[in-house]
Formats: sequence, structure tokens, C-alpha cells
Amino acid sequence: MHGCAPSLKNSFRLIRLELEMVTYSGPVDDAREVIQFFRREAAKLRILRKLIISPDKTVIKDVNGDGLEFPQLTYGCPALEELLHELGVIFTPKTLHDPTATPGGVKEFALSARWTWGHDRVM
Repeated sequence: MHGCAPSLKNSFRLIRLELEMVTYSGPVDDAREVIQFFRREAAKLRILRKLIISPDKTVIKDVNGDGLEFPQLTYGCPALEELLHELGVIFTPKTLHDPTATPGGVKEFALSARWTWGHDRVM
């Protein structure tokens, strides 16, 4: 049994070592810039799966865990609503901008309905 361990160990390859997170460094008060950045960078990601809003940032993750990070884009920012509309998220503005509505002030939205498998491969 001991002789099998080295051959099994060598037969597996590690595909990825770390997740990629692209960070937005532009002004969060400019909704147009936020949306343009999202459109440009989302094309490089796989199927989008989750949007996470916390008191200090907003993160969009794809099926592989890679994603986009928007520091300072959080509750009270008008650009946050524009980004959610772009992603097809259904929300109530009053509830969205209330960080006390959830424990820890973190809200998560699933994105699978809008960003389905093969959306980028339509002929």
C-alpha cells in the first residue's frame, strides 16, 4: 500500500492556486463608470452566481469564486441601485439601503436567473 502513494500523488494536478478578484478603483458616486467597469470586467468571468453587499463593499462572484470587488460601494450609494438593476436583481430600495435588516449588515443575492449557463455563447 505504501508503494501506491507516490504514483497517486503524482497523477493529480492542481489546476488553480488562488481566486482572482478584480477591484474597482474609480469613483463610486459615478454610476456610469461603475456600470462600464462591470460590463467590461464581467465579460472575463464565468457564469455570475452571487452578489454580496456589506457595510464596506460590494462583491460579485462567478461560479468559480472569481469576481469583482467594489470598495465603498455600499448602502446609501445610488450607484448600488444601478448595479443591481444591471444584474437583474429585484429589490426594494428602502430595504436595500437598511444595513440593519440582516445580521451583520451583509446581504446576498443569487444571480442565476439572469446569468444562466451559456448566456455568453448565444449564436
